[in-house]
Amino acid sequence: MERKIGEIFECGGEWYQCVESIAYCPDCAFSKKACPHSTLVLCDAIRRKDKKNVIFKKLEKVGEPITINGTLVQKMKTPVAIGCEQCVLNNKGCSIIYEKCFSNELYVIKQSQEDMEEKELNLKEFNLEAAKSGKPVCTRDGRKARIVCFDAKGDQPIIALVEAKGNKDALIEKVERYFINGHSVFEVRETNNDLMMLPEKKEGWVNVYKGGLLDTKSYNTKKEAFDKASPKDYIDTVKIEWYG
Repeated sequence: MERKIGEIFECGGEWYQCVESIAYCPDCAFSKKACPHSTLVLCDAIRRKDKKNVIFKKLEKVGEPITINGTLVQKMKTPVAIGCEQCVLNNKGCSIIYEKCFSNELYVIKQSQEDMEEKELNLKEFNLEAAKSGKPVCTRDGRKARIVCFDAKGDQPIIALVEAKGNKDALIEKVERYFINGHSVFEVRETNNDLMMLPEKKEGWVNVYKGGLLDTKSYNTKKEAFDKASPKDYIDTVKIEWYG
């Protein structure tokens, strides 16, 4: 497949841009991994229809992902400016967030909300008091867990029902025992079965101003945010979601 110069594409969960270059493989993002020539890809002038050598550059993330109309998107910085044509918000969500982007920035669809919840969350180390207060927990490899008790007899007083590996759809749970620090095997060795704290989904409302400026804090309700909005350059009040 011949990628057009400037084209943005996804490969292996990462985003890349096809860039014209007189350099060859050493400057390409794929030079230090398995080169996907068979699936991407024509990159040398001899085989390409446009008779130009190209390499593939990885895009850089700008800021944190945001949710627009239920879709998780991420702003990315491209090696070569391309304008709005390849941005997923072009003629759609852009009017919702009134985002000011540079010519070498655009939004891509990061992944589904479900994928984010299971793969992209930054899990925190197990906290006994937080778990006792009802905060959600999971295993180190992301499987859901429900703590049954914290005071079972023996060296491992925590008992939990843990989602079995490979049985997410079947909803099969296994009974597991843990040390007081959430570890399942010895007290110092880490395993994928250890308990971790699962960040909670949070939401709030912020005011948007001209130039893509947002409030420095979020509010619990749209009315509360609107009441705190500054009349100068105010555009809209929008809902945001994040994990923490």
